[in-house]
Amino acid sequence: MEQFDNWQEFWDTFLLKRYGKEEVQNEDDLFLQVARTVNRKPVTKEVFDLIISQINTDLTLTTNDVLVDFCCGNGLFTYELREKVKQIIGVDFSQNIIDTANKYKTNDNITYCLGSVVDYMTTFKTTWPGTHPNKYLMNDSLAYFTNNDLDNILKGIQTVSDQFTFLTRGVPNEDLKWHYYNTPERKQFYYDLQAKGDLTNDGLGSWWKPGDIHAICDDLKLNCVIRNQELPLSDYRMDIIISNRP
Repeated sequence: MEQFDNWQEFWDTFLLKRYGKEEVQNEDDLFLQVARTVNRKPVTKEVFDLIISQINTDLTLTTNDVLVDFCCGNGLFTYELREKVKQIIGVDFSQNIIDTANKYKTNDNITYCLGSVVDYMTTFKTTWPGTHPNKYLMNDSLAYFTNNDLDNILKGIQTVSDQFTFLTRGVPNEDLKWHYYNTPERKQFYYDLQAKGDLTNDGLGSWWKPGDIHAICDDLKLNCVIRNQELPLSDYRMDIIISNRP
Protein backbone atom coordinates (compact mmCIF):
# COMPACT_ATOMS: atom_id res chain seq x y z
CA MET A 1 0.00 0.00 0.00
CA GLU A 2 1.79 3.11 -1.26
CA GLN A 3 0.33 5.53 1.28
CA PHE A 4 0.36 3.26 4.35
CA ASP A 5 3.17 4.96 6.27
CA ASN A 6 1.92 8.45 5.46
CA TRP A 7 -1.63 7.76 6.54
CA GLN A 8 -0.59 5.81 9.63
CA GLU A 9 1.43 8.75 10.88
CA PHE A 10 -1.35 11.14 9.83
CA TRP A 11 -3.98 9.42 12.00
CA ASP A 12 -1.67 8.46 14.86
CA THR A 13 -0.89 12.14 15.40
CA PHE A 14 -4.02 13.82 14.00
CA LEU A 15 -5.60 14.84 17.32
CA LEU A 16 -2.34 16.31 18.58
CA LYS A 17 -1.31 18.13 15.41
CA ARG A 18 -4.74 19.45 14.47
CA TYR A 19 -6.14 20.24 17.92
CA GLY A 20 -3.17 20.19 20.30
CA LYS A 21 -4.69 17.37 22.36
CA GLU A 22 -2.53 14.42 23.41
CA GLU A 23 -5.50 12.18 24.14
CA VAL A 24 -9.29 12.06 24.08
CA GLN A 25 -10.82 13.73 27.11
CA ASN A 26 -14.53 13.88 26.29
CA GLU A 27 -17.18 12.80 23.79
CA ASP A 28 -16.49 15.72 21.45
CA ASP A 29 -12.83 14.69 21.27
CA LEU A 30 -13.90 11.32 19.85
CA PHE A 31 -15.31 13.13 16.84
CA LEU A 32 -12.23 15.33 16.52
CA GLN A 33 -9.83 12.38 16.68
CA VAL A 34 -11.33 10.73 13.59
CA ALA A 35 -12.22 13.96 11.74
CA ARG A 36 -15.99 13.50 11.96
CA THR A 37 -16.36 17.26 11.94
CA VAL A 38 -17.67 20.28 10.08
CA ASN A 39 -15.64 23.45 10.51
CA ARG A 40 -13.62 21.61 13.16
CA LYS A 41 -16.70 20.91 15.30
CA PRO A 42 -18.39 17.51 15.77
CA VAL A 43 -21.05 16.71 13.20
CA THR A 44 -24.57 17.34 14.45
CA LYS A 45 -26.62 14.62 16.09
CA GLU A 46 -28.94 14.77 13.07
CA VAL A 47 -26.09 13.91 10.71
CA PHE A 48 -24.62 11.29 13.04
CA ASP A 49 -27.98 9.53 13.44
CA LEU A 50 -28.57 9.70 9.68
CA ILE A 51 -25.26 7.94 9.00
CA ILE A 52 -26.07 5.16 11.47
CA SER A 53 -29.53 4.75 9.93
CA GLN A 54 -28.14 4.53 6.40
CA ILE A 55 -25.52 1.97 7.42
CA ASN A 56 -28.22 -0.16 9.02
CA THR A 57 -30.43 0.10 5.92
CA ASP A 58 -27.74 -0.37 3.28
CA LEU A 59 -26.30 -3.43 5.02
CA THR A 60 -29.73 -4.74 6.09
CA LEU A 61 -28.24 -5.56 9.47
CA THR A 62 -29.81 -8.30 11.61
CA THR A 63 -28.96 -9.81 14.98
CA ASN A 64 -27.61 -12.88 13.18
CA ASP A 65 -24.94 -10.90 11.31
CA VAL A 66 -21.21 -10.91 11.94
CA LEU A 67 -19.86 -7.52 10.87
CA VAL A 68 -16.27 -6.60 10.04
CA ASP A 69 -15.74 -2.85 10.37
CA PHE A 70 -12.69 -1.84 8.33
CA CYS A 71 -10.98 1.38 9.44
CA CYS A 72 -13.15 1.35 12.54
CA GLY A 73 -11.23 4.24 14.08
CA ASN A 74 -12.05 4.87 17.73
CA GLY A 75 -15.31 2.95 17.57
CA LEU A 76 -17.47 6.07 17.31
CA PHE A 77 -19.77 4.47 14.74
CA THR A 78 -18.92 0.84 15.51
CA TYR A 79 -20.36 1.12 18.99
CA GLU A 80 -23.71 2.40 17.69
CA LEU A 81 -24.15 -0.82 15.68
CA ARG A 82 -23.61 -3.15 18.65
CA GLU A 83 -27.29 -3.97 19.22
CA LYS A 84 -28.04 -4.48 15.54
CA VAL A 85 -25.69 -7.44 14.96
CA LYS A 86 -24.43 -10.58 16.65
CA GLN A 87 -20.72 -9.70 16.57
CA ILE A 88 -18.46 -6.89 15.37
CA ILE A 89 -14.75 -7.10 14.56
CA GLY A 90 -13.24 -3.64 14.16
CA VAL A 91 -9.89 -3.25 12.37
CA ASP A 92 -7.67 -0.17 12.22
CA PHE A 93 -3.92 0.42 11.82
CA SER A 94 -3.58 3.28 14.33
CA GLN A 95 -2.54 2.11 17.78
CA ASN A 96 -3.59 5.40 19.39
CA ILE A 97 -7.06 5.21 17.91
CA ILE A 98 -7.55 1.51 18.74
CA ASP A 99 -6.50 2.28 22.33
CA THR A 100 -9.19 4.97 22.45
CA ALA A 101 -11.80 2.54 21.12
CA ASN A 102 -10.92 0.01 23.82
CA LYS A 103 -11.17 2.71 26.47
CA TYR A 104 -14.42 4.42 25.45
CA LYS A 105 -16.41 2.30 22.98
CA THR A 106 -16.36 -1.31 24.15
CA ASN A 107 -19.10 -3.91 24.35
CA ASP A 108 -19.26 -7.66 24.90
CA ASN A 109 -19.81 -8.32 21.18
CA ILE A 110 -17.15 -5.90 19.87
CA THR A 111 -13.46 -6.73 19.39
CA TYR A 112 -11.03 -4.08 18.14
CA CYS A 113 -7.94 -5.31 16.28
CA LEU A 114 -4.78 -3.53 15.21
CA GLY A 115 -3.88 -4.26 11.61
CA SER A 116 -3.94 -3.30 7.94
CA VAL A 117 -7.35 -3.80 6.36
CA VAL A 118 -5.68 -4.47 2.99
CA ASP A 119 -4.46 -7.90 4.07
CA TYR A 120 -6.44 -8.55 7.27
CA MET A 121 -8.74 -11.12 5.67
CA THR A 122 -5.82 -13.22 4.37
CA THR A 123 -5.27 -14.62 7.87
CA PHE A 124 -8.84 -14.29 9.11
CA LYS A 125 -9.65 -18.01 9.14
CA THR A 126 -6.61 -18.68 11.32
CA THR A 127 -7.19 -15.72 13.63
CA TRP A 128 -10.95 -16.27 13.92
CA PRO A 129 -11.60 -20.01 13.46
CA GLY A 130 -15.29 -20.79 13.23
CA THR A 131 -16.26 -17.13 12.70
CA HIS A 132 -18.15 -16.38 9.49
CA PRO A 133 -18.63 -12.68 8.72
CA ASN A 134 -21.30 -11.81 6.18
CA LYS A 135 -21.38 -8.00 6.42
CA TYR A 136 -18.50 -5.55 5.91
CA LEU A 137 -18.27 -1.81 6.43
CA MET A 138 -15.73 0.86 5.53
CA ASN A 139 -16.99 4.25 6.68
CA ASP A 140 -15.44 7.37 5.12
CA SER A 141 -12.08 5.66 4.52
CA LEU A 142 -11.72 4.35 0.96
CA ALA A 143 -10.11 7.68 0.05
CA TYR A 144 -6.99 6.53 1.90
CA PHE A 145 -6.49 3.54 -0.40
CA THR A 146 -5.60 2.79 -4.01
CA ASN A 147 -7.42 0.79 -6.70
CA ASN A 148 -5.06 -2.10 -6.06
CA ASP A 149 -5.83 -1.93 -2.34
CA LEU A 150 -9.58 -2.22 -2.97
CA ASP A 151 -8.97 -5.17 -5.28
CA ASN A 152 -6.96 -6.92 -2.56
CA ILE A 153 -9.52 -6.14 0.14
CA LEU A 154 -12.34 -7.62 -1.95
CA LYS A 155 -10.29 -10.69 -2.86
CA GLY A 156 -9.60 -11.20 0.84
CA ILE A 157 -13.29 -10.98 1.66
CA GLN A 158 -14.07 -13.51 -1.07
CA THR A 159 -11.68 -16.05 0.49
CA VAL A 160 -13.61 -15.86 3.78
CA SER A 161 -17.25 -15.18 2.88
CA ASP A 162 -19.24 -17.09 0.26
CA GLN A 163 -22.06 -14.55 0.59
CA PHE A 164 -21.48 -10.98 1.76
CA THR A 165 -22.48 -7.35 1.51
CA PHE A 166 -19.76 -4.72 1.73
CA LEU A 167 -20.68 -1.07 2.24
CA THR A 168 -17.95 1.50 1.65
CA ARG A 169 -19.46 4.90 2.21
CA GLY A 170 -18.39 8.53 2.07
CA VAL A 171 -16.05 8.04 -0.89
CA PRO A 172 -14.95 11.29 -2.60
CA ASN A 173 -16.38 11.18 -6.12
CA GLU A 174 -14.02 12.47 -8.81
CA ASP A 175 -17.01 13.51 -10.90
CA LEU A 176 -18.24 15.79 -8.10
CA LYS A 177 -14.99 17.27 -6.83
CA TRP A 178 -15.83 20.79 -8.02
CA HIS A 179 -18.76 20.75 -5.61
CA TYR A 180 -16.09 20.66 -2.91
CA TYR A 181 -13.56 22.98 -4.55
CA ASN A 182 -16.34 25.45 -5.30
CA THR A 183 -14.57 28.81 -5.11
CA PRO A 184 -11.54 30.18 -6.96
CA GLU A 185 -9.55 30.00 -3.71
CA ARG A 186 -10.51 26.39 -3.05
CA LYS A 187 -9.72 25.42 -6.65
CA GLN A 188 -6.30 27.01 -6.38
CA PHE A 189 -5.75 25.17 -3.09
CA TYR A 190 -6.50 21.90 -4.89
CA TYR A 191 -4.10 22.71 -7.74
CA ASP A 192 -1.39 23.68 -5.24
CA LEU A 193 -1.78 20.33 -3.44
CA GLN A 194 -1.51 18.46 -6.73
CA ALA A 195 1.58 20.45 -7.74
CA LYS A 196 3.45 19.57 -4.56
CA GLY A 197 2.35 15.92 -4.64
CA ASP A 198 0.39 15.96 -1.38
CA LEU A 199 -1.05 12.43 -1.30
CA THR A 200 -3.32 13.27 1.62
CA ASN A 201 -5.07 16.18 -0.15
CA ASP A 202 -4.88 17.94 3.21
CA GLY A 203 -6.50 14.90 4.83
CA LEU A 204 -9.36 14.39 2.38
CA GLY A 205 -7.61 11.57 0.55
CA SER A 206 -7.94 10.41 -3.05
CA TRP A 207 -10.81 11.21 -5.39
CA TRP A 208 -12.29 8.00 -6.82
CA LYS A 209 -13.77 7.49 -10.28
CA PRO A 210 -17.03 5.48 -10.18
CA GLY A 211 -15.96 3.69 -13.35
CA ASP A 212 -12.82 2.36 -11.64
CA ILE A 213 -14.88 0.86 -8.83
CA HIS A 214 -17.28 -0.78 -11.31
CA ALA A 215 -14.30 -2.18 -13.24
CA ILE A 216 -12.76 -3.74 -10.12
CA CYS A 217 -16.07 -5.33 -9.17
CA ASP A 218 -16.69 -6.60 -12.72
CA ASP A 219 -13.26 -8.28 -12.76
CA LEU A 220 -14.13 -10.04 -9.49
CA LYS A 221 -17.67 -10.88 -10.67
CA LEU A 222 -19.29 -8.80 -7.93
CA ASN A 223 -22.37 -6.59 -7.95
CA CYS A 224 -21.78 -2.88 -7.38
CA VAL A 225 -24.35 -0.17 -6.71
CA ILE A 226 -23.16 3.43 -6.40
CA ARG A 227 -25.30 6.19 -4.90
CA ASN A 228 -24.21 9.81 -4.51
CA GLN A 229 -24.74 11.25 -1.07
CA GLU A 230 -27.04 14.20 -0.53
CA LEU A 231 -26.97 17.05 1.94
CA PRO A 232 -26.90 17.31 4.91
CA LEU A 233 -24.20 14.62 4.49
CA SER A 234 -22.33 15.89 1.43
CA ASP A 235 -22.72 16.78 -2.24
CA TYR A 236 -19.35 15.37 -3.33
CA ARG A 237 -19.20 11.88 -1.81
CA MET A 238 -20.71 8.54 -2.82
CA ASP A 239 -21.75 5.32 -1.09
CA ILE A 240 -20.98 1.94 -2.69
CA ILE A 241 -22.70 -1.37 -1.93
CA ILE A 242 -20.78 -4.42 -3.17
CA SER A 243 -22.14 -7.96 -2.99
CA ASN A 244 -21.98 -11.42 -4.54
CA ARG A 245 -23.71 -12.02 -7.82
CA PRO A 246 -26.55 -14.58 -7.79
